[in-house]
Amino acid sequence: MTVYIEAVSLINALGADDETILSNLAAGLSPGMAGPTVRTVDGIDVPFGHAAVTLPETDLAIPRNQRLLRAAWDAKRAQFECLMVDMPRDRIAVIMGTSTAASQEFSDWWRAQAKGIESPHFKGEWQEMGDPARDLAAYLGITGPAMTIATACTSSARALISGARLLESGLVDAVIAGGADTLAEMPLNGFHALGVLASTLTRPLTANRPGITIGEGAGIVWMTKSPKGKTSVTLSGWGESSDGYHMSSPEPEGSGAEKAIQGALQKANLPPDAIQYVNLHGTGTEQNDAAELAVMARVFEGRVPMSSTKALTGHTLGAAGITDAGLLILMLMKAQGLTLPAQFGADDTLDPALMMAGVIREQTTLPIGPVMSNNFAFGGNNTSLIFEPSQK
Repeated sequence: MTVYIEAVSLINALGADDETILSNLAAGLSPGMAGPTVRTVDGIDVPFGHAAVTLPETDLAIPRNQRLLRAAWDAKRAQFECLMVDMPRDRIAVIMGTSTAASQEFSDWWRAQAKGIESPHFKGEWQEMGDPARDLAAYLGITGPAMTIATACTSSARALISGARLLESGLVDAVIAGGADTLAEMPLNGFHALGVLASTLTRPLTANRPGITIGEGAGIVWMTKSPKGKTSVTLSGWGESSDGYHMSSPEPEGSGAEKAIQGALQKANLPPDAIQYVNLHGTGTEQNDAAELAVMARVFEGRVPMSSTKALTGHTLGAAGITDAGLLILMLMKAQGLTLPAQFGADDTLDPALMMAGVIREQTTLPIGPVMSNNFAFGGNNTSLIFEPSQK
């Protein structure tokens, strides 16, 4: 069975509509990454990838994660609703990924309570990890399966995989999959405590890469086994693994990541050389970048173009899967080639210890074809997704 993706909507530091996102991506520009800094618990100001959208303040009781997901839907409401016409609402699933849920709103409420202040906006039902999917389903009047996946930085990639499996099982006819994560003190200070939070904008794969710049973002896709329109992308392959090497550090040789990548290639029935481009997880930390490029060298032997887009979006945590993959889906749907910026700036020094063959050195437009998006998370949780132009 073929899994089709017929619509995608993204909000992140690159922008909030297709044209702006793709234009900024091609030019290597990111308005959200130039936004105000945020402060760690010990008073250090660090850069952050702000979603390039202004959300309405009509219902502050709804956490920002859910409001971003609603905004992503509303941005393409007409297209999504056209795809939903005549489809029973109990045959549609909603699967979202997140790693923060409403943690910031809960933290704000807890502080207010400690001071004897009762928040007029706090609702306990919004604070559960499952709420991004439950809220979007209620917002859209969908009564099929609704679940939220929280596997750290692979959460929304696993949402797409889970959606594909639901379609294959025949339990549903369509899936709204994606995820969201927004600014929250918990991950910000957690990465800071681990010593991997960048004090300057992240520069993946460089010699003096400063670490992770966190960003916020949201994205949703419409997945189905029976496409209605003429423009779609297929999710032709996916692979996943859990190597369990360490709570936060990747396995140095990337064995679990390689298993996920090989699984995706096998599912798609493609050799490595058939992939036109790989969007690396590329967080900008010393350990992740080294392990990931070692895997790339083994699997692709330097013959496939690759880069990390996190210098432009920030690391959107639970939304990283839909953010990274969504950029590829957008480019495939536009069918105007894969235009990607140079991985390195004029002032960047390349790390001689990394296996750089295949890494894009200058702005490049690649032909349309199969593309891969990789995400690797805490606990050795690994995913790889392959998308192809539709062959309807």
